[in-house]
Amino acid sequence: MKALYSKILKKITPSKQELAAEKALVDSIRKKVDKMDGKHSHLEWCGSSARGTHLTGDKDLDLFIMFDKHLSAHELEEEGLRIGKEIFNGHKWEIAYSQHPYVRGEINGFEVEIVPGYVVASGAEKQSAVDRTPFHNKYLLKHMKISQRQETRLLKQFLKGIGAYGADLKNQALPGYGVELLVLYYGTFDKALKAVSKWKEKTVIKIEKSKRDASEEFIAPLVLIDPVDENRNVASALSTEQYNKMILAAKKFLKKPSEKFFFGEKLDEWPIEKVREELRKKEFIAIEADFPTNILPDLVWGQLRRYLRKAATHLEENDFIVKRSALWSDEKQIFFMYELNTLTLPKVQKIFGPPASDAENTKKFLARKRKIISGPREENGRIVIEAERERTSAALVLKDFVEETKKSEKKGLKEGLTHAKVLPESEILKHYKGGFAEHFTKYLEGKEIFE
Repeated sequence: MKALYSKILKKITPSKQELAAEKALVDSIRKKVDKMDGKHSHLEWCGSSARGTHLTGDKDLDLFIMFDKHLSAHELEEEGLRIGKEIFNGHKWEIAYSQHPYVRGEINGFEVEIVPGYVVASGAEKQSAVDRTPFHNKYLLKHMKISQRQETRLLKQFLKGIGAYGADLKNQALPGYGVELLVLYYGTFDKALKAVSKWKEKTVIKIEKSKRDASEEFIAPLVLIDPVDENRNVASALSTEQYNKMILAAKKFLKKPSEKFFFGEKLDEWPIEKVREELRKKEFIAIEADFPTNILPDLVWGQLRRYLRKAATHLEENDFIVKRSALWSDEKQIFFMYELNTLTLPKVQKIFGPPASDAENTKKFLARKRKIISGPREENGRIVIEAERERTSAALVLKDFVEETKKSEKKGLKEGLTHAKVLPESEILKHYKGGFAEHFTKYLEGKEIFE
């Protein structure tokens, strides 16, 4: 195992040149900030690069401009943007939005974020979510051993390799800070993986002692209490699917260690002929929409997953069986995909009503508007009718659903649905290229890349 880990670490540890370049840039920006006039206090370098747990090629620098907690939110935003723009003078930048607007851009090949925050006494006393971040830095720098930095890199790369690492809501994975806390709690990569392999339906981890019963307060498969703010679950974005994937991957790796868990195996896209042949055995339908541009992507992904479930429920309410569903987006296009038992239902359906002895409910059952073809009659003590279905086509059911939700959806996805349309299998295949082809191949194979 040592030989394998050594081989992995050589590939994922930043070089001396990388570390020197990022430190030089941070020092340069810090000097600029220190010389600037304004209401700011100081600059804090946060994130995994500041703690020495980042992976090679990670070019993200999280820099926080700290202000007195008595400064108004308006002044904080105004000053934060002014300083951010000055730092990026002569470089490409844009204004991004979190709880407060901030400036991000590129300098010397690094993706730099200049975020304003308040100086507070503790993470629990935050005035905005970002105020907690400097405390994450201080906590880990104080409690994490230098040797655990490499252990953290191993765990980060392992989770990255299986597709369960990242802070964005798109992947519903575990963020870098969460990975660092797991290594801090369990001690090493090996111990963390052995623990993960034994996780049950729900796992609660408290690094700092607390009297609160977090297992009841947080509805999540993994509850990882933030040691600087006990009101926060660091793993709140981790989905049940990703949680279970972590457990499965840990078990398989411990049984048969391999480099493929860290870097995955390249998934060869199926030839279009093979996909077409496979689809002849299945019943597929999809909704195509545009990715909204008027809202933060992280907020959109939550809406997309809800819409995926909502459309599946609508199909099931109309008597279609949804075998599997899948969501794909490159943040330009969106595809909601459904594998059904059939695309067309029989015109006539048999409907069982209440017991024949229940006169009141039988009357209500028969009073409903239906085009009855046969019945009512009694079968095994129950009232039965055969009635004509209003809609037998899954495509029509979804088209009606899309038209209805174009009006009812909230800001964000509502914009993306403007030109939404339902696609039959033949139309789905026209989009079989690039990232969508890779995603669809993985769906059809039906297994993880590490299996």
